[in-house]
Amino acid sequence: MARDSTADSLLAGEPQSVEQVRKWIRSAMYSYRNRFRDDSEDLEQEVLLQIIEAIKRGQYEGRSSFSSYVKSYVRHKAIDRIRAARRREWVGLQDLELTANGSSPFEKLSDREHVAATLRALRETPESCRALWVLLRQGLGYSEMSRVLGIAEGTLRVRVLRCRRMALELRKKYLREIV
Repeated sequence: MARDSTADSLLAGEPQSVEQVRKWIRSAMYSYRNRFRDDSEDLEQEVLLQIIEAIKRGQYEGRSSFSSYVKSYVRHKAIDRIRAARRREWVGLQDLELTANGSSPFEKLSDREHVAATLRALRETPESCRALWVLLRQGLGYSEMSRVLGIAEGTLRVRVLRCRRMALELRKKYLREIV
């Protein structure tokens, strides 16, 4: 049996032959449409290219019609693809842990640097500010602190505000030094 002229015209890139072969491919893929819903265009293109390569290598000898050869080729490729998909281990998104538990090494280092800068800033504040930090750490409120220190509550609030601003500025300075 002589080789089909459609195979030769496909090799020549004639648009009518290319479209005819694509129709045969789609026809053969129809029974697999539910399995390859998203990949059907990719599979069609892949099969077309592989058929062209097979013709060049002389694998189509013309023992059957070219349309039968194409449709048989598609069935074999579809079955191969299905078998390959079965061998893949599928993992559902709900089974994946997409975030790391705990902080990353970078975050841990950054946290340590921030703590070190904060402690250094607190140590660098005047003794009067450090005395306020001790009282605040003990959980005393402004009225209790004003009684302990013997100063008016309003004056105490202004001192705490100034000490806090000073400590924050020092902390910013030390963080800039790190970077």
